[in-house]
Amino acid sequence: MPTEKIIIDIISVATPCLVEDNKKIKKLLEKNNLEWNFFNENLVSIKEVSNDFFANCSAIERFKNFKNACENPDSKIIWCNRGGYGSADILPFLYKMPKPKNKKILIGFSDIVSIASYVQKNWGWQVICAPMLYQIANNKVSKASQQIIFDLVKGKINQLKYKIKLLKGAPKDLSSDVVGGCVSVLSGNFATKNQLNWRNKILFLEDEGEDGERLDRYFTQIAFMINETANKPKTILLGNFKMNNEFGDPKLEKINIAIERFCDKINKINIWQECDGVLGHSFEQKPLLLGAKTQIVSSGELVQKLI
Repeated sequence: MPTEKIIIDIISVATPCLVEDNKKIKKLLEKNNLEWNFFNENLVSIKEVSNDFFANCSAIERFKNFKNACENPDSKIIWCNRGGYGSADILPFLYKMPKPKNKKILIGFSDIVSIASYVQKNWGWQVICAPMLYQIANNKVSKASQQIIFDLVKGKINQLKYKIKLLKGAPKDLSSDVVGGCVSVLSGNFATKNQLNWRNKILFLEDEGEDGERLDRYFTQIAFMINETANKPKTILLGNFKMNNEFGDPKLEKINIAIERFCDKINKINIWQECDGVLGHSFEQKPLLLGAKTQIVSSGELVQKLI
Protein backbone atom coordinates (compact mmCIF):
# COMPACT_ATOMS: atom_id res chain seq x y z
CA MET A 1 0.00 0.00 0.00
CA PRO A 2 1.26 3.54 -0.69
CA THR A 3 2.64 5.42 2.29
CA GLU A 4 0.59 8.44 3.34
CA LYS A 5 2.50 11.62 2.60
CA ILE A 6 3.45 13.75 5.58
CA ILE A 7 3.40 17.50 5.06
CA ILE A 8 5.24 19.79 7.46
CA ASP A 9 4.27 23.43 7.77
CA ILE A 10 7.42 25.35 8.70
CA ILE A 11 6.75 28.38 10.89
CA SER A 12 8.93 31.25 12.03
CA VAL A 13 7.38 33.19 14.92
CA ALA A 14 10.43 34.14 16.97
CA THR A 15 14.11 34.72 16.11
CA PRO A 16 14.41 34.47 12.31
CA CYS A 17 16.56 32.03 10.40
CA LEU A 18 18.96 32.99 7.65
CA VAL A 19 17.77 32.32 4.10
CA GLU A 20 20.58 29.75 3.85
CA ASP A 21 19.43 28.01 7.03
CA ASN A 22 15.89 27.73 5.69
CA LYS A 23 17.30 26.14 2.54
CA LYS A 24 19.08 23.59 4.76
CA ILE A 25 15.83 22.94 6.61
CA LYS A 26 13.89 22.25 3.44
CA LYS A 27 16.59 19.90 2.17
CA LEU A 28 16.58 18.16 5.56
CA LEU A 29 12.85 17.51 5.36
CA GLU A 30 13.09 16.30 1.77
CA LYS A 31 15.94 13.97 2.73
CA ASN A 32 13.63 12.45 5.32
CA ASN A 33 10.84 12.02 2.74
CA LEU A 34 8.73 14.79 4.21
CA GLU A 35 6.95 17.45 2.17
CA TRP A 36 6.87 21.04 3.37
CA ASN A 37 5.06 24.39 3.16
CA PHE A 38 6.50 27.68 4.31
CA PHE A 39 4.06 30.59 4.14
CA ASN A 40 5.41 34.14 3.50
CA GLU A 41 8.94 32.76 3.93
CA ASN A 42 10.62 35.81 2.42
CA LEU A 43 9.13 38.11 5.06
CA VAL A 44 10.20 36.04 8.07
CA SER A 45 13.77 35.26 6.92
CA ILE A 46 16.97 37.30 7.05
CA LYS A 47 19.90 37.45 4.65
CA GLU A 48 22.62 38.42 7.12
CA VAL A 49 23.47 37.35 10.67
CA SER A 50 22.03 39.65 13.32
CA ASN A 51 23.76 40.49 16.61
CA ASP A 52 20.56 40.00 18.62
CA PHE A 53 17.62 37.60 18.89
CA PHE A 54 14.87 40.09 18.02
CA ALA A 55 12.49 39.27 15.18
CA ASN A 56 13.17 40.90 11.83
CA CYS A 57 9.55 41.64 10.94
CA SER A 58 6.31 42.73 12.57
CA ALA A 59 4.31 40.48 14.86
CA ILE A 60 1.39 40.54 12.41
CA GLU A 61 3.53 39.03 9.65
CA ARG A 62 4.73 36.28 11.99
CA PHE A 63 1.15 35.69 13.08
CA LYS A 64 0.07 35.33 9.43
CA ASN A 65 2.84 32.78 8.97
CA PHE A 66 1.41 30.77 11.87
CA LYS A 67 -2.26 31.32 10.99
CA ASN A 68 -1.78 30.08 7.43
CA ALA A 69 -0.13 26.94 8.77
CA CYS A 70 -3.00 26.42 11.23
CA GLU A 71 -5.56 26.72 8.45
CA ASN A 72 -3.74 24.58 5.89
CA PRO A 73 -6.11 21.61 5.32
CA ASP A 74 -3.36 19.40 3.88
CA SER A 75 -0.99 19.26 6.84
CA LYS A 76 -1.15 17.77 10.32
CA ILE A 77 2.17 18.96 11.72
CA ILE A 78 3.49 22.47 12.33
CA TRP A 79 7.22 22.59 13.10
CA CYS A 80 9.04 25.71 14.31
CA ASN A 81 12.21 26.54 12.45
CA ARG A 82 13.74 28.31 15.45
CA GLY A 83 13.01 29.56 18.96
CA GLY A 84 15.21 32.27 20.45
CA TYR A 85 12.98 35.20 21.36
CA GLY A 86 9.73 36.88 20.36
CA SER A 87 6.98 34.28 19.95
CA ALA A 88 4.86 35.93 22.69
CA ASP A 89 4.44 38.92 20.34
CA ILE A 90 1.78 37.04 18.38
CA LEU A 91 -0.37 36.16 21.41
CA PRO A 92 -2.63 39.25 21.12
CA PHE A 93 -3.53 38.10 17.60
CA LEU A 94 -4.06 34.52 18.73
CA TYR A 95 -6.54 35.69 21.36
CA LYS A 96 -8.77 37.00 18.55
CA MET A 97 -8.32 34.05 16.20
CA PRO A 98 -11.11 31.44 15.93
CA LYS A 99 -10.14 27.90 16.84
CA PRO A 100 -8.91 26.14 13.68
CA LYS A 101 -11.17 23.44 12.25
CA ASN A 102 -8.35 20.90 12.04
CA LYS A 103 -6.43 19.77 15.12
CA LYS A 104 -2.67 19.68 14.50
CA ILE A 105 0.54 18.79 16.28
CA LEU A 106 2.95 21.62 17.07
CA ILE A 107 6.66 20.83 17.40
CA GLY A 108 8.84 23.28 19.29
CA PHE A 109 10.08 24.28 22.74
CA SER A 110 12.04 27.02 24.54
CA ASP A 111 10.63 30.44 23.51
CA ILE A 112 7.84 28.62 21.64
CA VAL A 113 6.35 27.64 25.02
CA SER A 114 4.21 30.82 24.92
CA ILE A 115 2.46 29.57 21.78
CA ALA A 116 2.54 25.92 22.83
CA SER A 117 0.77 26.68 26.10
CA TYR A 118 -1.96 28.58 24.26
CA VAL A 119 -2.76 25.97 21.61
CA GLN A 120 -2.64 23.16 24.17
CA LYS A 121 -4.99 24.91 26.61
CA ASN A 122 -7.39 26.60 24.20
CA TRP A 123 -7.40 24.38 21.12
CA GLY A 124 -6.67 20.98 22.66
CA TRP A 125 -3.62 20.50 20.45
CA GLN A 126 -0.82 18.15 21.30
CA VAL A 127 2.65 19.69 21.45
CA ILE A 128 5.91 17.83 20.99
CA CYS A 129 8.62 19.48 23.05
CA ALA A 130 11.53 18.64 20.73
CA PRO A 131 14.37 20.25 18.74
CA MET A 132 13.66 22.99 16.22
CA LEU A 133 14.42 22.44 12.56
CA TYR A 134 17.31 24.93 12.74
CA GLN A 135 18.99 22.85 15.44
CA ILE A 136 18.68 19.64 13.45
CA ALA A 137 19.78 21.16 10.14
CA ASN A 138 22.91 22.58 11.81
CA ASN A 139 23.67 19.48 13.93
CA LYS A 140 23.15 21.32 17.19
CA VAL A 141 21.58 18.16 18.58
CA SER A 142 22.93 14.61 18.37
CA LYS A 143 22.15 12.12 15.60
CA ALA A 144 20.23 10.04 18.13
CA SER A 145 18.13 13.09 19.01
CA GLN A 146 17.43 13.74 15.35
CA GLN A 147 16.49 10.13 14.68
CA ILE A 148 13.94 9.82 17.44
CA ILE A 149 12.00 12.95 16.49
CA PHE A 150 11.82 11.91 12.83
CA ASP A 151 10.74 8.41 13.85
CA LEU A 152 8.02 9.96 15.99
CA VAL A 153 6.83 12.23 13.18
CA LYS A 154 6.68 9.32 10.75
CA GLY A 155 4.74 7.14 13.16
CA LYS A 156 7.52 4.57 13.54
CA ILE A 157 7.26 4.85 17.31
CA ASN A 158 4.20 5.67 19.41
CA GLN A 159 5.59 5.39 22.91
CA LEU A 160 8.29 7.15 24.88
CA LYS A 161 9.91 6.02 28.13
CA TYR A 162 12.29 7.91 30.40
CA LYS A 163 13.97 7.09 33.70
CA ILE A 164 13.08 9.48 36.51
CA LYS A 165 14.12 9.78 40.13
CA LEU A 166 12.13 11.05 43.08
CA LEU A 167 13.59 14.16 44.71
CA LYS A 168 10.79 14.79 47.19
CA GLY A 169 7.75 12.90 48.48
CA ALA A 170 6.60 9.29 48.64
CA PRO A 171 6.62 7.27 45.38
CA LYS A 172 3.23 6.54 43.85
CA ASP A 173 1.79 5.81 40.43
CA LEU A 174 -0.16 8.59 38.72
CA SER A 175 -1.53 9.54 35.32
CA SER A 176 -2.19 12.95 33.78
CA ASP A 177 -1.27 15.27 30.91
CA VAL A 178 2.03 17.15 30.89
CA VAL A 179 2.11 20.95 30.72
CA GLY A 180 4.95 23.44 31.02
CA GLY A 181 8.37 23.91 29.51
CA CYS A 182 11.05 26.59 29.72
CA VAL A 183 10.79 28.25 33.15
CA SER A 184 11.93 31.72 32.11
CA VAL A 185 9.41 31.81 29.24
CA LEU A 186 6.57 30.47 31.38
CA SER A 187 7.23 33.16 33.98
CA GLY A 188 6.76 35.83 31.32
CA ASN A 189 3.15 34.66 30.95
CA PHE A 190 2.25 34.71 34.65
CA ALA A 191 -0.69 37.04 35.46
CA THR A 192 -1.73 37.17 31.78
CA LYS A 193 -4.48 35.48 29.75
CA ASN A 194 -1.88 32.93 28.77
CA GLN A 195 -0.82 31.94 32.27
CA LEU A 196 -0.23 28.20 32.42
CA ASN A 197 -2.98 26.14 34.05
CA TRP A 198 -1.16 23.30 35.80
CA ARG A 199 -4.06 22.22 38.02
CA ASN A 200 -3.97 18.39 38.43
CA LYS A 201 -1.36 18.15 35.66
CA ILE A 202 2.25 17.00 35.53
CA LEU A 203 4.15 20.30 35.62
CA PHE A 204 7.32 20.04 33.52
CA LEU A 205 10.07 22.61 34.09
CA GLU A 206 13.42 23.08 32.33
CA ASP A 207 15.70 25.88 31.10
CA GLU A 208 19.17 26.68 29.75
CA GLY A 209 22.02 28.99 30.65
CA GLU A 210 20.40 30.25 33.87
CA ASP A 211 22.58 30.47 36.96
CA GLY A 212 21.25 29.09 40.21
CA GLU A 213 20.28 32.47 41.63
CA ARG A 214 18.00 33.28 38.67
CA LEU A 215 16.51 29.80 38.72
CA ASP A 216 15.86 30.20 42.42
CA ARG A 217 13.92 33.39 41.68
CA TYR A 218 11.69 31.58 39.16
CA PHE A 219 11.31 28.58 41.46
CA THR A 220 10.37 30.80 44.40
CA GLN A 221 7.65 32.49 42.37
CA ILE A 222 6.24 29.13 41.26
CA ALA A 223 6.37 27.78 44.81
CA PHE A 224 4.38 30.79 46.08
CA MET A 225 1.80 30.30 43.32
CA ILE A 226 1.39 26.61 44.17
CA ASN A 227 1.44 26.88 47.95
CA GLU A 228 -0.84 29.93 48.22
CA THR A 229 -3.61 28.89 45.79
CA ALA A 230 -5.79 25.89 44.97
CA ASN A 231 -4.13 25.64 41.55
CA LYS A 232 -1.84 22.73 42.36
CA PRO A 233 -0.18 20.26 39.97
CA LYS A 234 -0.42 16.52 40.54
CA THR A 235 3.36 16.34 40.50
CA ILE A 236 6.38 18.27 39.23
CA LEU A 237 8.88 16.91 36.70
CA LEU A 238 12.25 18.63 36.33
CA GLY A 239 14.15 18.37 33.06
CA ASN A 240 17.62 19.60 32.15
CA PHE A 241 18.88 22.94 33.47
CA LYS A 242 22.59 22.47 32.86
CA MET A 243 23.13 23.33 29.20
CA ASN A 244 24.83 26.63 28.49
CA ASN A 245 23.54 29.13 25.95
CA GLU A 246 25.15 31.94 23.98
CA PHE A 247 25.17 34.18 27.05
CA GLY A 248 27.21 31.98 29.33
CA ASP A 249 27.71 28.67 31.08
CA PRO A 250 25.64 28.13 34.26
CA LYS A 251 27.46 27.03 37.40
CA LEU A 252 26.23 23.52 38.03
CA GLU A 253 26.65 23.53 41.80
CA LYS A 254 24.42 26.61 42.05
CA ILE A 255 21.76 24.94 39.91
CA ASN A 256 21.75 22.00 42.30
CA ILE A 257 21.31 24.41 45.21
CA ALA A 258 18.35 26.07 43.45
CA ILE A 259 16.71 22.66 42.87
CA GLU A 260 17.23 21.67 46.51
CA ARG A 261 15.71 24.95 47.67
CA PHE A 262 12.74 24.43 45.33
CA CYS A 263 12.12 21.00 46.83
CA ASP A 264 12.18 22.52 50.31
CA LYS A 265 9.67 25.23 49.34
CA ILE A 266 7.03 23.05 47.69
CA ASN A 267 4.44 21.60 50.09
CA LYS A 268 2.84 18.13 49.76
CA ILE A 269 3.66 17.60 46.06
CA ASN A 270 6.09 15.03 44.71
CA ILE A 271 9.01 16.31 42.67
CA TRP A 272 10.65 14.04 40.09
CA GLN A 273 13.70 14.61 37.92
CA GLU A 274 14.52 13.01 34.57
CA CYS A 275 17.75 11.07 35.07
CA ASP A 276 19.71 11.49 31.85
CA GLY A 277 19.33 15.20 31.11
CA VAL A 278 17.55 14.67 27.78
CA LEU A 279 14.29 16.53 28.41
CA GLY A 280 14.48 20.21 27.48
CA HIS A 281 17.58 22.07 26.32
CA SER A 282 20.19 19.38 25.73
CA PHE A 283 22.47 18.21 22.93
CA GLU A 284 20.90 14.79 23.49
CA GLN A 285 17.36 16.17 23.64
CA LYS A 286 14.55 13.65 23.34
CA PRO A 287 10.88 14.51 22.73
CA LEU A 288 8.34 15.05 25.48
CA LEU A 289 4.65 15.10 24.60
CA LEU A 290 2.62 17.94 26.08
CA GLY A 291 -1.09 17.18 26.13
CA ALA A 292 -0.65 13.41 25.88
CA LYS A 293 -1.71 10.93 28.52
CA THR A 294 1.35 10.30 30.65
CA GLN A 295 2.06 7.76 33.35
CA ILE A 296 4.54 8.15 36.14
CA VAL A 297 5.41 4.77 37.60
CA SER A 298 6.49 4.77 41.23
CA SER A 299 9.50 2.57 40.44
CA GLY A 300 10.96 5.50 38.46
CA GLU A 301 9.67 5.61 34.90
CA LEU A 302 7.74 8.08 32.77
CA VAL A 303 5.69 6.57 29.93
CA GLN A 304 3.90 8.45 27.15
CA LYS A 305 1.81 7.43 24.18
CA LEU A 306 1.32 9.57 21.09
CA ILE A 307 -2.31 10.19 20.15
